[in-house]
Amino acid sequence: MAGTYRFNIDQGTTVRRPLRWLRDGVPVDLTGATARMEIRAKAGGALIHRLDTTNGGITLGGTSGTILLSIAPEVSSTWTILKAVYDLEVVEASGAITRLIQGPVSVSPEVTTGE
Repeated sequence: MAGTYRFNIDQGTTVRRPLRWLRDGVPVDLTGATARMEIRAKAGGALIHRLDTTNGGITLGGTSGTILLSIAPEVSSTWTILKAVYDLEVVEASGAITRLIQGPVSVSPEVTTGE
């Protein structure tokens, strides 16, 4: 069962959210694994952003069990929606898929645009 985590994003800033996956207190070996995360307006709704290990939005730390989620400021600065949902799935080297976390996304709107 996935854990629930509220993902708060300050629009227009560099987002780097480190996570660590443990099983019984031991880091899960993510060597050979991939991961994917989608932020959507609602479950089954319009896709706002996709992070994965192919596009650089997710970096896996091998035997340390670490997962780094990254969103560039120029990406979130274009978002018009302030409330959304997400989930994060890991596909282990064995092919097993685990939904690690899920929950609401809150976007704090950017006031200063840098222009």
